[in-house]
Amino acid sequence: MGRKPAITRSAVVSAAIEIIDRDGMEGFSLERIAQALNVRAPSLYNHFADKTEILSEIARAVVLATPRIPDPAPGQWRDWLIAESLEFRNSLLRHPNVVPVVFTWFPENLLHKLYAQYSRLLDDQGVPSSRQLFLLEATHRMTVGSAMCTATGRPALMELPPNASVEPSAGASVAAQDADEVLFVEMLRAFLVGVEIDGGN
Repeated sequence: MGRKPAITRSAVVSAAIEIIDRDGMEGFSLERIAQALNVRAPSLYNHFADKTEILSEIARAVVLATPRIPDPAPGQWRDWLIAESLEFRNSLLRHPNVVPVVFTWFPENLLHKLYAQYSRLLDDQGVPSSRQLFLLEATHRMTVGSAMCTATGRPALMELPPNASVEPSAGASVAAQDADEVLFVEMLRAFLVGVEIDGGN
């Protein structure tokens, strides 16, 4: 019987996220992670090649923690895409200090899989294939950009429309109805309504 490893990859990632949540990237180091796990720093190299691989796994863990929204009813793909984007933004902002890590080390392979999955869903909704990648990439960039602005304290340079409100759509959980969140949803909705889709979908 082999001896059970003292630590696991998931334990390292969890400890790293806790450290960054509490102290920001300034507090992130292999030594701090090892101390939190009661091991020596060199033992981390049994699980990760270097610090960059840990940061990549942190980004992956945060992205994977995003809840999925139920598939939309016919004709409701815009509300569904807004709800998916809002859930992803909320997941990012549960760890504000980690948002720049996700931005820098975003797991592209996961994004490609999600785009393929979401493209099939949009195809079922009658959205032309020529517009699917554009819609997904644009909403993804808007979501990450909004989270980065909120996480880093960059204020919006405009006032909200007087009738702006966040309505939970397609099962989305709206945890905090702050101004940045309202602005994000309004911008996303305006973009999706304004995109010309063949067939009027």
